[in-house]
Amino acid sequence: MNKYKWLVVFLLLLTLVGILFFQKNKTSVLMENSLDDSETEITDEAWCDNANEAQTFEKPIPVVWTARFDGCLVSCQGASFTKAMDDGKYPRFAGYYPDTKGGYDPDEFNPIPEKYQNNELVLKISGNWIGIQDDHPQTVFDGKCVPIVEIKQIEISN
Repeated sequence: MNKYKWLVVFLLLLTLVGILFFQKNKTSVLMENSLDDSETEITDEAWCDNANEAQTFEKPIPVVWTARFDGCLVSCQGASFTKAMDDGKYPRFAGYYPDTKGGYDPDEFNPIPEKYQNNELVLKISGNWIGIQDDHPQTVFDGKCVPIVEIKQIEISN
């Protein structure tokens, strides 16, 4: 019976050594795979070509723009639009639909109704232009900062 106790103690000791070895090896692998601060590059480059125009207006500007739906932003709580009539500097804009409480909190999700998500339609979009920002510039807006509109109402114009 005494040799069984020694065998159990030996197996427990062997298991402990194995666990310690595994933990040490796991830590070293994690350290090897982590980024070194010298590998990360911090840049002051602008997110969009016209970053000098980026601003948030002190007072929102009420707008009524006719535009075509280009595609969804943020799971369709917002969308990219192209104005039906090019009025110059900003032919495209991002519009955000009000949330479930009537505000613009991204945590209160309320997508743009599907009936407006058709690029064949000309839409009349009424809302508040709150500024020019770098909203999805590299993925949607061809490197440009664009007007941001908090949508109050959408109507089908055609």
